[in-house]
Amino acid sequence: MRATRLGAGGLAACAAAVCLLAAAAPARAQDADQASARQFVEDFLLRLGDHRYDTLDADFSPGALVVVSRQPGGSWTNGVEKAEEWLAGLKQNPNPVTFREPLHDVVVTIDNGRLAHLRAGFEVVRDGRTLSTGIDEFTLLRDGDRWRIAMVAYTSMPR
Repeated sequence: MRATRLGAGGLAACAAAVCLLAAAAPARAQDADQASARQFVEDFLLRLGDHRYDTLDADFSPGALVVVSRQPGGSWTNGVEKAEEWLAGLKQNPNPVTFREPLHDVVVTIDNGRLAHLRAGFEVVRDGRTLSTGIDEFTLLRDGDRWRIAMVAYTSMPR
């Protein structure tokens, strides 16, 4: 067996390789967390658009907020509600309309595997027509092995 002598360059290359391998595992975990946070939000929006409101209660953390800034007639209005009040209002609608809310330009950040922030552009689409556009911002908290919504804030502009 032949021993190999590593010069300073060889040692630096080995050290860099070890650092890359060590960084790869947290990066994969970060990517998995980003994907799971995005999937959680997209699933939430799908159930919201299908007016499956009873399935949404468990998606919110205690004390969660829904914040909206709308531009219905050219001027902006703002509202802040507790998530349970927002859901109660949805559940009282006798004629909910099915819609889709596809996201685009999605950016997800994860902090310590416990806190996620998703920001994305969206369109509200009904019967193939875009009714409004805006920006969604979700702040998610990890609760056990799943995400929960601490706050959802969005802008909404009619099309």
